[in-house]
Amino acid sequence: MLNPYLKKVLLTSAAILCTAGCGTDLVLLYVFGRQIPGYCQLTSSISKLGVSSSPVAGTVMVWSVILGFIFVLFALAYREAYAEHGKNSRKVSWLLITYGLGEGVASGVFKADLVNGTLTRLAIVHDILGGIGIVALLLLPLLMRKMFPKVSSPAFYRFSGIILFTGLLSIVLFSFRLDYFQNTFLNTYSGTWQRTFLIDYYLYFSVLSFMMIRKIHKNYCTVNNCQ
Repeated sequence: MLNPYLKKVLLTSAAILCTAGCGTDLVLLYVFGRQIPGYCQLTSSISKLGVSSSPVAGTVMVWSVILGFIFVLFALAYREAYAEHGKNSRKVSWLLITYGLGEGVASGVFKADLVNGTLTRLAIVHDILGGIGIVALLLLPLLMRKMFPKVSSPAFYRFSGIILFTGLLSIVLFSFRLDYFQNTFLNTYSGTWQRTFLIDYYLYFSVLSFMMIRKIHKNYCTVNNCQ
């Protein structure tokens, strides 16, 4: 069994690392995009950064894997920090792990390449596993509203509802990237909707991290009589 202080440090570090990873990812998306001629943050999908023809494909893959495992680490820490919530905290942990492995690790390893305008087999795997990760993320606020009901956490309950609504709206708008909607405003700015979704949930991750750090410190001080 871990020393209480060491446990506090490890769990807090996982939460801080999660927030730092979210912020770093947003910065790197811009940095990577600057390396690709003609790439536009508003109109180009994030997946294009990692295609085989991209000059930063290798770096994007490495970062995606690292970020995915950061989310997995946060998921395990979250389950430990909220162990008293039993089944709900374990479910939250699995959703975060699914997102980290699907949209992080798998999307980085399997490139979204096109050959003669058709998705390769690996690109199809990229879309499927990434999609599973996105679904897991969309379910997260629903489970958090169950874990922190309106009666005990009214502000966070409403915030989770807002995140869910804006996340769903972003995904719906991003779905207009399909060829059927080609040359329409919604199709052209698919990169904007994708980044809106990302910012939406990265903000949510940051709030979850802050709440977790506060809880860890409070529990530690309760047991150890902090001044």
